[in-house]
Amino acid sequence: MKEFEIRPRKLFSEYLELSKRDINIFFSDHTGFKIINCPGCKSDNSQIAFIKHGFTYKKCIDCSTLFASPRPSSEMISDFYRRSESSKFWAEHFYPETADARREMIFKPRAEIINTLLSELNIPEPRSIVDVGAGYGIFLEEIRKYGFFKDVIAIEPNKDLAECCRKKDITVFENAVEDIKDDELKASVVCSFEVFEHLYDPDNFIMSMKKLLKPGGILLFTTLTYSGFDLLVLGKNSKSISPPHHINFLTIEGIRALINRCGLTEVLIETPGKLDLDIVKNMYDEIPDLKLPEFIEYLIKNRDGETHNEFQKFLQKNNLSSHIRVITRNN
Repeated sequence: MKEFEIRPRKLFSEYLELSKRDINIFFSDHTGFKIINCPGCKSDNSQIAFIKHGFTYKKCIDCSTLFASPRPSSEMISDFYRRSESSKFWAEHFYPETADARREMIFKPRAEIINTLLSELNIPEPRSIVDVGAGYGIFLEEIRKYGFFKDVIAIEPNKDLAECCRKKDITVFENAVEDIKDDELKASVVCSFEVFEHLYDPDNFIMSMKKLLKPGGILLFTTLTYSGFDLLVLGKNSKSISPPHHINFLTIEGIRALINRCGLTEVLIETPGKLDLDIVKNMYDEIPDLKLPEFIEYLIKNRDGETHNEFQKFLQKNNLSSHIRVITRNN
């Protein structure tokens, strides 16, 4: 898999430009922004890492998590996702136009791997899975094919996306997960993919998912981690660090502190990302004066595709990719 197969350059650039314009519309005035402690370890010991498009990103001294602070309030973020042009563009153009590639390269492999991982765990019966922020329901479609789960359920607050899931015969709760009542839904597995980096309050999100779990149930999520190669190499130049959409980049240490604080037991933390070096190579081609560590520049310019593939496997094996998968249990 290559970056431009799932994030076509022209389409993604248009999305990022719209995001920058949206900042001027929704967040030109920082009144209402909130200063927060590290969303990973909750330390108040941090320093400014950089400012990007008017958003201040701080780095936690204790766990090295990168996070935006001050940041828009939860209400401001919700309003932004309801009304912004970049969010509309993602839902109406970017995602539909890349859906087939994402199904083949992301969702099918993800369903296969997660089905294998969960099959090896003791999952409460009758087995059911909830996808929080299910979008078009592609993951639930794919995981359902394995027959491991009796019920597949979507939590999707966007009415158009919720309807998309219903058309695929998926049970839908058209709410934010934080608004689901304690006794309204109980599941064996609750999962969320690439939602975490968008959140105002990661603690509230994790606890809201945890309340949906049966005793012994599994909570699984993926996100971007600041323990990862491409984010650490590119820093402010990373397209993944894109306010106001992406404001949380916890390190592995920060994620461990968070799940421990939320009363969850770690089952597996791994970084199966495939794109780190490819993303850095593409930015190196795009920005002629981009300064990279000498070793990385040498690797890109003087080693072949086989070496690059082996380097990416090294990042995966040693939990140094920026795409992270976290599996925890509710005890």
